[in-house]
Amino acid sequence: MMSVPSSEFTFPANSLSTVIFTPPSSSRHSSAEGSSGSTPQSPRQTLLLFQDLSLNDSAGSMTTPRARSTRSLLDSDSSPSTYAQQHNATPRSMRKLMPCPRRRNPERSGSIFSSTTQASLYVDATETRTEPMLPDHGTDRVHIPEVFPTQSRRGESHRSGDATENEGGSESDQYSDIAEDTENIPSDIREEPLPAAPVYSRRFQNGLTEVKEELASLADMMGLSELNQDQSTDLHSLFERTKGMSMFKYPVTRTVGFIGDSGVGKSSLINSLLDQKSLSRSSSEGAACTCVVTEFRHVDDNHTGPFTIEAQFMTAQEMKELLQELLSSFRQFHVTSFFQQLKSQEEQQQCRDAADRAWETFRSLFSNQPRLTMEFLSVDHNEAQSELLGQLERWAYAGLTLRPGGPDAHEFSMIAGGLAECKESLDLLTANSMGDGKPALWPFIKLIRVYLRSPILKTGLILADLPGLSDLNFARVRATERYLVHNCDEIFVVADIGRACTNASIQDVIRRCRENQPRHVILSKSEVISPEESGRENTPDALEIRRMNKAIQAIRKQIELTELRIRKVRGEKQPELALKGYELRRKENELDFQIKSFLINRRNSLVTQELTTRHAGIRVFCISNTLYSDYRCSVNSQAEAYVDLSGIRELRRHCQLVPAESQMRATSAFLEHQVPALLGSIRQWALSGADSVTAERSAILRRVLENAKATLHREFISSRSCIHLTRQSLDDLFAERIIEVIRNSQTRWTAQSIGISLQWEGWAYGTYAAFCRKSGDHKTGLQPRRCWNNELVQPAREGLDIKWEDILDWLQDQTGILVGETRTTFERLREEIEAHIELAPQALQNLQQNLKSWQEWIEEDIQDSIQKLIKNFEITKKDMLYGHPSSFISGLMQPAYAAINLEGGPGSFNRKKMIMNDHLTHSRLFVKFSKLARSEYAHAVNGCFNPLLERVRIQIESMVRDFHAVVTVEGHVPEAEQAPALADALRSRFGRTEEILQSIQGVVQELNREEFGRS
Repeated sequence: MMSVPSSEFTFPANSLSTVIFTPPSSSRHSSAEGSSGSTPQSPRQTLLLFQDLSLNDSAGSMTTPRARSTRSLLDSDSSPSTYAQQHNATPRSMRKLMPCPRRRNPERSGSIFSSTTQASLYVDATETRTEPMLPDHGTDRVHIPEVFPTQSRRGESHRSGDATENEGGSESDQYSDIAEDTENIPSDIREEPLPAAPVYSRRFQNGLTEVKEELASLADMMGLSELNQDQSTDLHSLFERTKGMSMFKYPVTRTVGFIGDSGVGKSSLINSLLDQKSLSRSSSEGAACTCVVTEFRHVDDNHTGPFTIEAQFMTAQEMKELLQELLSSFRQFHVTSFFQQLKSQEEQQQCRDAADRAWETFRSLFSNQPRLTMEFLSVDHNEAQSELLGQLERWAYAGLTLRPGGPDAHEFSMIAGGLAECKESLDLLTANSMGDGKPALWPFIKLIRVYLRSPILKTGLILADLPGLSDLNFARVRATERYLVHNCDEIFVVADIGRACTNASIQDVIRRCRENQPRHVILSKSEVISPEESGRENTPDALEIRRMNKAIQAIRKQIELTELRIRKVRGEKQPELALKGYELRRKENELDFQIKSFLINRRNSLVTQELTTRHAGIRVFCISNTLYSDYRCSVNSQAEAYVDLSGIRELRRHCQLVPAESQMRATSAFLEHQVPALLGSIRQWALSGADSVTAERSAILRRVLENAKATLHREFISSRSCIHLTRQSLDDLFAERIIEVIRNSQTRWTAQSIGISLQWEGWAYGTYAAFCRKSGDHKTGLQPRRCWNNELVQPAREGLDIKWEDILDWLQDQTGILVGETRTTFERLREEIEAHIELAPQALQNLQQNLKSWQEWIEEDIQDSIQKLIKNFEITKKDMLYGHPSSFISGLMQPAYAAINLEGGPGSFNRKKMIMNDHLTHSRLFVKFSKLARSEYAHAVNGCFNPLLERVRIQIESMVRDFHAVVTVEGHVPEAEQAPALADALRSRFGRTEEILQSIQGVVQELNREEFGRS
């Protein structure tokens, strides 16, 4: 078999795997020692913070952090958010490239030939400095200073901009700032070209950088003024706004979810995409990786350490429900009265698997409890279930006292200084045992987030490792499906390529996704293929495989003969034979790659074609984590070709495209609306006092501007504003079309649901029990899959489906109405200013022009917010009207299924039916259904309108400050006259600033036209 034994990364640690923080007085000396490879004199004099860190913004090397002044936040030479440098986030002067030792093929370890030789490349690092660890007041976290701040050098960005027009070269392949003579450096994710997308255009990124640098310079100018020290001044407000915009970071994120059964290489795949060394744990390393959603995010302002890990714990109610389900799963197989209900071998095996997973979870949770035995959990009497559950709950709550943060903590957070420490922290959360008799944490964890530096994440991408649904109990399935539908922008189903065409989990995941959710398939282990097996058929491909096999066998025979002759001969003949052997080995490597490439690409193509035929609309990626991990650091002459053959690069480029469109839209709005509005405000401030205005004209101006202020407040902030009125109308519409329909129909729907359950009673006892064990979703024999929850909610679906469509259509129309009302309001304001422009020509003309930018900014916010609300409503509609595990009805029915599953022995069938009938009759199912609808609606609406109203309020306040600059309160001196030197400097800068902004706006428009033409 053409396979590498391990799919996990075994990248060797580089020679700078340890970084020592030394006292400031010895920083220079220690730096010199480190460069010569000497070790610290005494561990007592040093603080070890980072170990074995193989991924960060410095290509694997570690450098002590630079002290950063307040001014550096505005200095464009140290901007921490320069997007153009995302592949080489560390400045050139800080990078230290270390060789990655070549893997040796065990089959060739005895050979005397080597087709390549290993070389080392070093680039001197900058002098190290020290910075103390600072506590984050108000939290229990200790923040380790940022080690690798992304920096953009103004001079370098201009020089790189000159290279963007290279003839015959695409923009996306110009990102590497490494020296031109480094073509033999091993594969590095930081040197990979970005995919072709407007937001990744070199011209666009250089232009964005230049705008941010210009804003930083303007902020520097304002910050030097004594007037800026007074926080009540309009200048200080402008300074803060300018400083914030100069550090613009891409505001949107997009989540890609990877879901697949245990053992398919999903975690190894995420490690490959991150170019990380076994950060994501494989299924063989711990139980948690089969049940806890794990997100990988880029560091941000709130998570500045090299690695930050956050865990969200279950609530007390969620813990109780999980224990109940685990106990039920265990007893279903191990208690005779329950096991006798299992009629088929398939059901027995499924229940055995569930029982084994439940037992392993109990052992992880209660390893320090000597009473925990299979016999203890298998006792069979009337009150056994409730007594056992009570005991498990008491043990669980006692164990919470040992949990980080204590028993009442709902979230745990910690910062790791390096990869090794991060992995240890993840082990703490996901190991089957914490040691010393402490219970495992993972069974009660809902979600883990890991914040780290990685080029693929820097674009706003979030990678989510989702557990395979077939490995989970209902509580975990429900949580995972909800995350998949609500949080993921794209879904990848990961499956073994060897069993892809018969893998039922692919279709199962696809049917759970949103209708418009992009869904793809990743086929792992593409390298596991046998040349001998593939060459057995009587086809042209098989004939070609046999021909290549013969050719490589012939060369290997020649290599053996040549090695034998070298051992026998002496003198001048030996170098000649050695050179011949070298050439033979090179040909062997080339032929070996050719046959592997032929076999892999051939099967990839065949399986892809079959899957795309079965599942319309999907894209298939075939990958090999083994090839990627084996060759990404290799100096083998075919290393680059093998890395490409692994498929990881193609998949990584696709993932980088996921946030590209939304990032381009957000950045375009920043450059076309937000920056112009800011610059207009700065100009307005600098022009204050420029017009000679009499007392009489001042009075008229103040009246006009007060009227304008009142109009803006009335139309956008007051309780009668257009946005507030839209929300009130939406509340009324939802109450009328959804809540009122439920209230009027719940009696009828309850009766219909009871009638439906009476039909289920006609099923055989074993089938009825199987449906309840499967939470209402089951497939019997050759019959199609049925979902009882879907049948129960069918009456509600018939009554509410068209009502939901009315709401969605109304919201879509309302977007245009709100934008129209906004445009009308601002047009009236501009007309009013035009009518009085002779009162203060310079100030009012600038104000009139700037109102256009404010208008477009508010319009953009309205459109984006309501489109997001429509998307959330579509998800809510599906959860309300269908019976999938994360739906309303499934959650409401789960207590009934859980109670039914506790019944066994004689007469249990009648008791099961009574429980079902009682639940549908007396649980007030559709009253709770209505409460869920209101709760989900409120969550979606608050998430839309509250941030929108806050943003609009801030925008209106900024506009009002512009009014202050037009005419001051009688008797007050305009701020620009209080700081005349600053006002003159800003006015002299406007021409350059406008030129820079117009240039990038032209690039944005050109790129958007090109993208529109391609689409």
